[in-house]
Amino acid sequence: MCKNLFCSVLLVLMVHITFAEEQDSEQPLPTHADAALMFAKYSGMFDRYVSADATLNDCVAFLNKTGVYFGLMEVVNGTEFAIKDCARVMGQIELILSGEAEYLLGKVKLPKGIDSWEDFCVLNGVEYIEGYEALLQSLASAKG
Repeated sequence: MCKNLFCSVLLVLMVHITFAEEQDSEQPLPTHADAALMFAKYSGMFDRYVSADATLNDCVAFLNKTGVYFGLMEVVNGTEFAIKDCARVMGQIELILSGEAEYLLGKVKLPKGIDSWEDFCVLNGVEYIEGYEALLQSLASAKG
């Protein structure tokens, strides 16, 4: 069920994209702040808990409270949200929504026997690459 949910999430993210013609300029890279806002407010997974007018602080606090980790320094410093970060966030959300999350110091931890969040996503059908691409497109649309 959660695998289908991620497909739905990707579609919701795509709906928030204003389809513009491709631009010749380079796509802006997402930051941890961009990702926190997108996952908390626009993914469709947390609509009941995060209002549309929630601030960045509200979004980060909600995600961290839930076990989806966003580091304060990465958010504040504008650190790039890389594809491996997307795998971690989407993997953590998958475990939370499936009810299989185990926590360590308040964060959803990687299940035993799995080497990376990328591996977890591949093994569990979590389409983190597509999620990252949707994030890039949303960001390009919003900033472009």
